Amino acid sequence: MPKKPHTILAINPGTRYLGIAVFQGPDLRDWRIKAFQGKFSKQKLDKFLKIIADLIEQYHADVLAIKKLHPGRSSSNLNSLASKIISISKRKGLKVCQYSIADIKKFFLPKEKSNKKKLAERMASKYSDLLTELNREKASRNPYYLRMFEAVALGSICIYQIDKQKYVPK
Repeated sequence: MPKKPHTILAINPGTRYLGIAVFQGPDLRDWRIKAFQGKFSKQKLDKFLKIIADLIEQYHADVLAIKKLHPGRSSSNLNSLASKIISISKRKGLKVCQYSIADIKKFFLPKEKSNKKKLAERMASKYSDLLTELNREKASRNPYYLRMFEAVALGSICIYQIDKQKYVPK
């Protein structure tokens, strides 16, 4: 009997935006940005965590892929958010994969001088359903979808590692 494919919830956390992608096996099923208004607070943190818990339930996720935060480029609020996302995921029985932006760029753009826009282009070439968001992002002055493209990259790396039997829970 074939094994059921993993469902991966990929999250790129931010205190104003969450980049979200959901994979079932190698198939990208959902991708979006969730925006949050106002200053970071306990109420705002609770909203973030409710959304994560709802996504885990909605998609029956069994793996969380989350961006590993750069110590010099994150705040205490962002660190708290990321650690609580990991905690809630582990409590719900998800395996957790963490990847830094350097890991993502090394995996998808190994021989290029890379930036987040090139990463978005690579994700859109891999998942053609993302072309609309890529074109919107190119036309916009303010990067909005970059977090979502990074979430897609996180999930894609995680799928690859699971498929190649290289997955080691952290």
